[in-house]
Amino acid sequence: MKKLRKWNEKITLAIGELENKTQREHRGRERSGGWPEPEQVKAWNAEREKHMGCGQYCGSVSAAERGQTKKEHKRELFLKNIVLQTAKSAAFLLASVALIQGIVRFLPDSITVSSSVGGRELPIYCVETDKKQVALSFDAAWGNEDTRRILDILKKHNVKVTFFMTGGWVLR
Repeated sequence: MKKLRKWNEKITLAIGELENKTQREHRGRERSGGWPEPEQVKAWNAEREKHMGCGQYCGSVSAAERGQTKKEHKRELFLKNIVLQTAKSAAFLLASVALIQGIVRFLPDSITVSSSVGGRELPIYCVETDKKQVALSFDAAWGNEDTRRILDILKKHNVKVTFFMTGGWVLR
């Protein structure tokens, strides 16, 4: 409603200015005794052309001051908006890619599994996972005569393994 009131005030102001100008011109013609000279008409027309479509009564700048048409101005704003939106989208995409790479690269290394009760570490017997994998453990503390054969079979089938060693086994 406020916008409508503002426009009504602007239109009323513009009409009032036009009426005043017309009355002044009419009084000037009566005093001079007739129609204006052709040079005067050309000057008025030139001035009117200069301000045509520029919204001079609404506080806008004239076409001469602006140096471009409304259509050119709208196109310029549209292109600026496209560039801005493209830059924002590119920044978001780069940030997303960086976040995903960081998660993929560093998160698997930071996952640890342990089992403890009352501060005492216990062996892990199973871990829930969606991956199709199995974990084998071998107790080679006593009677390690099969260890070499087990290692050869794992190597033959390209099976990745992790060893946990204690005490004297580390030195061997």
